[in-house]
Amino acid sequence: MPELPYGAPPVPGTPIGDLRQWRLEIRCGRCRQRTVFQLEYLAERYGRRVTIGEIIRRLRCRGLRGRAQCGAKPSRVVLVEVYVYGKSVRKVREIVVFGGV
Repeated sequence: MPELPYGAPPVPGTPIGDLRQWRLEIRCGRCRQRTVFQLEYLAERYGRRVTIGEIIRRLRCRGLRGRAQCGAKPSRVVLVEVYVYGKSVRKVREIVVFGGV
């Protein structure tokens, strides 16, 4: 499958290997932890053909709630396209996959 056309938004069935310059920002509704994953790293770990939807369904919070691990599903997931130049990172666009403000 070819990469996304320029300016086309990714959909849940888009393979994460096609989204090298994207990150996944996740917020847990239970413990309020915020985590950011580079999709390039997730593609190396789970394979380039795994879709965004599959990754999101697997997500569970690893934060602590009291003395136990939280384990909740994310309450907000945002795909963020970034431009990296040296050590600086600039957000190009954001797509809210699900969740409130």
